[in-house]
Amino acid sequence: MFSINKILFPILFVALFFNATNQAWSQSIEKQTVLTALTLNIARFTTWPDLIFKEPDSTFNLCVYGDNVVQQSFSNINNKQVNKRSIHVINISRLRNLSQCQLIYISELERNKLIPLLFDLKDKPILTIGENMEFLQAGGIVGLENINGKIQLTINLAIIKQSQLVISSRVLNLATIVNYPIPNN
Repeated sequence: MFSINKILFPILFVALFFNATNQAWSQSIEKQTVLTALTLNIARFTTWPDLIFKEPDSTFNLCVYGDNVVQQSFSNINNKQVNKRSIHVINISRLRNLSQCQLIYISELERNKLIPLLFDLKDKPILTIGENMEFLQAGGIVGLENINGKIQLTINLAIIKQSQLVISSRVLNLATIVNYPIPNN
């Protein structure tokens, strides 16, 4: 005869495991939703050179490199407006042909791939946003890092100057400003 403990323990273990997994998934979605909203607002307070948009009705291409949670979160802002242009979210799995992008959001990319990518983008008017300080040190423009449950906005002023982009002083006043040079490729 089985004891109740032998039956209930596996059921309880499975229930607790899925509850913890669901909580982690929920927190991940919640975090990414906040990062997506911040990215949208940073884009709204950024000015691109006029020559970037060849047609008056050109879309604003926001390219996203990340996992399913990241890409799903950004799909929620598809067709919203940035500077009177409709956003076209492009989920990318390969870091090629990025000249179509006005903004590239990069989530979790190894440093050995990140440095050459950002080096190639350094003189282009493409706003790059990533999720940690290492992203900025590799040549990224905006870092959104979760520190003690709060999102810290950091802007790499050295790179923004090279990119021909202008970020509003309203955003700059809210950010921590750093001046990391572009690492040698």
